[in-house]
Amino acid sequence: MSEKLISSTEMNRAGAGEAPVVDAGAAAVPAPAWLPAWDGARYAANTGHHRVYDQLYLDTLPLRAADVVLDLGCGSGDFTAIVAALVPDGEVVGVDPQPTLLDEARRRAAPNQRFVQGAVQQLGALFPVAGSFDVVMTRAVLQWVPLADHPGVLADAFRLLRPGGWYRAEFGGAGNIPVILRLLDDVAARLGGPQCPWTFADVGPYLELVEQAGFDLDGGFLRLTPQRRHFDRETLMGWFHSQAVQAYTTTMDAGDGAAFVRGAESRFDELARWDGTFDQTFVRMDLLARRPA
Repeated sequence: MSEKLISSTEMNRAGAGEAPVVDAGAAAVPAPAWLPAWDGARYAANTGHHRVYDQLYLDTLPLRAADVVLDLGCGSGDFTAIVAALVPDGEVVGVDPQPTLLDEARRRAAPNQRFVQGAVQQLGALFPVAGSFDVVMTRAVLQWVPLADHPGVLADAFRLLRPGGWYRAEFGGAGNIPVILRLLDDVAARLGGPQCPWTFADVGPYLELVEQAGFDLDGGFLRLTPQRRHFDRETLMGWFHSQAVQAYTTTMDAGDGAAFVRGAESRFDELARWDGTFDQTFVRMDLLARRPA
């Protein structure tokens, strides 16, 4: 894991003194000063590679019609809205630190949805009441969280679940995007930038964190799931600009960040596979764990 990732201690220091905002009747915390800005509309236009695997995730997401669900890192809310339709008598609360992503999520929200602005490291401030949710879920988010902060996120998820409640997480795991990562790391290294600025954890060490938080894997699982995700040059470039470049440029100055983008773009054809496609290997950390009843 890159040392450039920001810890929760630094995050709290960066956010000190900022007044909270209230959203839909729930507490909220402004985006931390260190967090790079995302373009919500651009991100929403480039989530197709995730949508292909929606049903695979839903097949392993225990839901009942009246469940109250917390979605950590709801992003542009397209998947959150799908989940909300599966709990018509319940509620889905989406959390994300990015205002532009929450704007996108609100546009497609159903009546049984609400949203709170804040990072997953801020769950204690956002949701102080324990046992508020039947399901806590997160998808394609926790690779953005420094590994040092994962124990706190797991502990908060455990605290917020009712006894017998489920925690379902999916995020980039060990071996994720190997071809892309080699290229981007090489471009960044030439500019003194970060190396692998995401958290791509492995299952053995992560099991220790899950169990230390109090979760039970009985009836659940922890595994790495490899996937061949389909891209052409244009859609892979859309992925790069909407949900990858920020991981590198947030710790670079403006000049080096711009040079990094130009350098990556100039070498993009290196990402083509032998078969002429721009398909890429993704590896997902898949977790389903339960708070004991």
